[in-house]
Amino acid sequence: MSKEAYGYTIASKGERFIATLVEGIIFGILFIVFYLIFGGSIRGLIEDSFDAMEVVYSAVSGIVVGAIFYPMFSGNLGHRIFNLKVISAETGADFNKAENGAIRECLKYVLCYPIIPVIWILWDKNNQNLYDKLTKTLVVYK
Repeated sequence: MSKEAYGYTIASKGERFIATLVEGIIFGILFIVFYLIFGGSIRGLIEDSFDAMEVVYSAVSGIVVGAIFYPMFSGNLGHRIFNLKVISAETGADFNKAENGAIRECLKYVLCYPIIPVIWILWDKNNQNLYDKLTKTLVVYK
């Protein structure tokens, strides 16, 4: 059964997952290409271990992605590809300001490290992740 909010149908868990996955693949490919162009190697990429700076890089990446894509699409690249958008859970208005998108994407990218905030969607009645709750947003079909 589809749930409605402000005249929109809330995006399904599966659709949100696929949109995030496709966006991640696109950005992953771009990252690898730039990494190789700037002197990195595939072996170095594979053997690299986690360090705290990766969280900082994720935060900065999220801020940049959100600030660029939200004013254009009311969401990120995955949302655009799958005809989704982000709206305010409080007013139903498009979530299309650069600073709001930057905060939402930053939270999303950083909160992926402790997995619970990202899998929150599995038991949430409005198909929201924890970063959606924090930013008071819903992902809906356009």
